[in-house]
This record gives sequence, C-alpha cells and structure tokens, in this order.
Amino acid sequence: MKKIYALVITLLITAGIVNAQDGWVTHKGDNRVSVKFPTDPKELVPGSFIASDKDSIAYIFTIVDFVQVAGIDSVALAPIKATPEFAAQLKTGMNQSLPDVNLEDFSISTWKGFTSYHSTGTDSKKKNYDLFMFIIGNKLYSVSTIIPEGVSTKGREFFSNSIQISN
Repeated sequence: MKKIYALVITLLITAGIVNAQDGWVTHKGDNRVSVKFPTDPKELVPGSFIASDKDSIAYIFTIVDFVQVAGIDSVALAPIKATPEFAAQLKTGMNQSLPDVNLEDFSISTWKGFTSYHSTGTDSKKKNYDLFMFIIGNKLYSVSTIIPEGVSTKGREFFSNSIQISN
C-alpha cells in the first residue's frame, strides 16, 4: 500500500513539473488585469503587448478603453455589450485591422462574471488565430494567439488560463 501511495505522489509531482511553464513572466496591463507571457512583452502601440516563444507562437494582450476610443462609458456599454449586434461590430473592427484573417462569428458568453467573446480564424499563411476578449467596466481586454499550422496549442492554453483579475 505504501508503494502505491509513493507511486501516486511521484506521478503527481512529475505531472506538475511537466505541465509547468517555467520562465513565463507576469505582465500587469493595468490595475485590474494581468497575464503571463513566455518572455517580456513589447508594447506595439499603447495598450497592446506582444511576445513570442521558441515555436513562433505570438501572444498578444490588448486593452481598449471605450471611453477613449469611442466615447462610450460603462453605463452606455452595459445594455449593448451582450448583444449579437455588438459582437458583430467587434468582428467588423477586427476584420478591418486583420484583413487577411477569416474570423468566425464571435460567440458571447460570461467569464468570471464578465461578458466575454471568443472567435477563431485562419489566414492565407495557414496561421491559426484564437481571440478571447472580455469587458470590465468600460475596458475591453483581449488575449490572443497566432499559431503556425502544426504547432502545439499548449502555450495558448497556458496563456489564456494565466489571466488574473484584481479588485
């Protein structure tokens, strides 16, 4: 019986070590949300950060303040953010900034109590895009990956699961 317990403990420790993502760094986007990147991210434009790993996966974290970009505060956003029309507008905006990407319609759901959106797509170079966005107050937070065809999605899953919300 002791050998079985020892084996189980050894397996759990080994599984934890194998699944750990060593070297990932926490990036605090603002006072509410942080996410882990495989390396220190670079700021592309204000509020948008990117890093890549050894498998050429691009990890992107973006914060959009609707008050600054569209003059919409959280009160005006509340009744429309969970509507298909709003999700369609998000898709249209993404299509304008990513014209070579064929995105699926955004699915709307709730994540940790916040309205969230998810979509996937591909481009002409056969790269796979995964976009996850959620709204807190008047800000849209986006966690996205661009993965070359045939590359494992393990990093994407770790990146998406590393999102931390502070009060």
